[in-house]
Amino acid sequence: METTSLTFADPVWFAALAVLPAAAALYVWSYYRGRKLVGRVVAPRLRERLAGAASPVLRSARAVLMLLAMAAAVFALARPQLGFVERETKQEGRDIILAVDTSRSMLATDIAPTRLARAKLFCQDLVAMAAGDRIGVIAFAGSAFLQAPLTLDRTAINAAIDELDTSIIPKGGTNIAQAIEVAVQAFGKGEGQSRALVVVTDGEELDADGIAAAREAAKMGIRIFTVGVGSQEGSLIPIEDESGRKDFVRDPQGKPVQSRLDSARLEEIASATGGFFEPLGPESANIIFNNGILPLEKETRGTMASRQPIERYQWPLGAAILFLVLWNLLGERKLSAWWARRAAALVLGGALAGFVPAGAAAATNGVEAYAAGDYEGARKDFSSRLGKDPESAKLHFNAGTASYKLGDFAAAVDEFSKALAAEIPESEKKLREEATYNLANALVRRGEAAQKPEEKKADWKDAITHYEHVLKISPENTPAKENRDIVKKLLEELDKQQEQKKDDQQKQDDQQKQDDQQKQDDQQKQDDQQKQDDQQKQDDQQKQDDQQKQDDQQKQDDQQKQDDQQKQDQQSPGTQNDRPQSVPTPTPGEKKEGEIKAAQPEPTPEQGSAQAAEAEEKEGEMSPGQARALLNRLKSDEDRVPLMLRQSAQEETLKDW
Repeated sequence: METTSLTFADPVWFAALAVLPAAAALYVWSYYRGRKLVGRVVAPRLRERLAGAASPVLRSARAVLMLLAMAAAVFALARPQLGFVERETKQEGRDIILAVDTSRSMLATDIAPTRLARAKLFCQDLVAMAAGDRIGVIAFAGSAFLQAPLTLDRTAINAAIDELDTSIIPKGGTNIAQAIEVAVQAFGKGEGQSRALVVVTDGEELDADGIAAAREAAKMGIRIFTVGVGSQEGSLIPIEDESGRKDFVRDPQGKPVQSRLDSARLEEIASATGGFFEPLGPESANIIFNNGILPLEKETRGTMASRQPIERYQWPLGAAILFLVLWNLLGERKLSAWWARRAAALVLGGALAGFVPAGAAAATNGVEAYAAGDYEGARKDFSSRLGKDPESAKLHFNAGTASYKLGDFAAAVDEFSKALAAEIPESEKKLREEATYNLANALVRRGEAAQKPEEKKADWKDAITHYEHVLKISPENTPAKENRDIVKKLLEELDKQQEQKKDDQQKQDDQQKQDDQQKQDDQQKQDDQQKQDDQQKQDDQQKQDDQQKQDDQQKQDDQQKQDDQQKQDQQSPGTQNDRPQSVPTPTPGEKKEGEIKAAQPEPTPEQGSAQAAEAEEKEGEMSPGQARALLNRLKSDEDRVPLMLRQSAQEETLKDW
């Protein structure tokens, strides 16, 4: 069906029509100037004879043909479009249901900003890739219900995904089994391998056995793919109480609950149906779609009608070619064959105008390939057409959209940027808005896949700038506002992570310094202790040496005493001069006057020892040993008694009072 409204895709080219009056004025000026120059050389009476074969009418006609050809070319460049074509395309695809966990554990922040927010982004990416497939949405927690039935309406699906929240299901818990049962009912009865269930959850199933439900789904030909949201380390679950005070989810004992990803359970659920498990990441949507959903069989879903404008640029372009052919064939001389040449020009012009529209059909190949899900073919077609028209904003926009669908976000950013750099008329305000919005989305995805935090921050900041620009153009653009807020949270979380890394690094450096200082202190203590031990050993050795010297000296003294005692023992039997002088021990009792006390001999060492022992027995009394010693001494001095007696007698005689 066609309409009669005439539009122009690139009306900016009409500004080139201002050249036509200038060209006409230039032609008139050159004509009169030529006549003036000829008049200076040729006399007026000879001019008619020499130039009589030239026709001023034909010359003017050729000038008009050139101006018409230029005007027709300008109209062709403006790309006139008249009517629309309704195209019906067979819809072949699969049935895909997204089951999203909305339990409170999805509020954990081990994946920024929250597990649920990242799960929704994953679902939106998967929806964008599944062109031609029917998609449904299931929300589940302690129970499950069908949020959106299977449909081709991408707007309705995205709206259902945006509405997912932890308060959407009052019953707490994570019942994966019931989510699978609801999906089986939503798929209905059918055969073949064209149905896929994508379960997006952290895997903490507490209420039922999801593995048994998965085995039942496998019997009906349903393939389940599980996407793990969270980390093995886990995270606390922040909540707000009725008073608005922030707290964490706690168990019956009052301890905060640490929510962790249960990847083992999710792997078992997926493998039970021939699917696979994939942890949530930047490329998770591509992996699930390309490796899991794309290999599934397609089913015919009917036909889809699309309206495409009909390009009419071939009409003015054909007219421009016809005018140029006539200009070339038409001469300025008065010839009889002029009419023959004109007929040939008309035939040739009609032939050229007839085959030009045949090339217009190729303009819609890229759009048809895109509608059929052949994004690579669509991008190739748009790229080839850009070689002929590199300044077309629409072609750059379409090429960027195809690249985005293919997951080539870097190429998408480049194409959308070129679309915005091209001249977009005010009448195409919607094109500028959509190109800016898509550029922001592509920057977010490219930043998410970047490895360096600086590259992530740069892309995400640029994305926020473009989202805000979209909101300036269209303040009621809700997706742009929501995406901007999400990217801001991602930036804040990235900054927190970088700050945390800096703090951790500083703590590690401080701890390393403390450890080094502790090692130095311990080493110093060991050195001091070693010195003390060495000093103690030296002191002990010195004491041992001193003690050895004392012992040696004592031995020498004892030996000397023994030697002296032995010498005394050897000298005791000798003469009076050799014997040591000793005072005789007096006998007990009073000494009688005139009584001579005989000198006692010096005892032998054995006798001396015995005497000493006996003397120690009774102090003040003469022991038997002392008595024997005294008798022996008297015996040894008997030879001197007479002399002593004589002397005593004489002395007594002389001293007789």
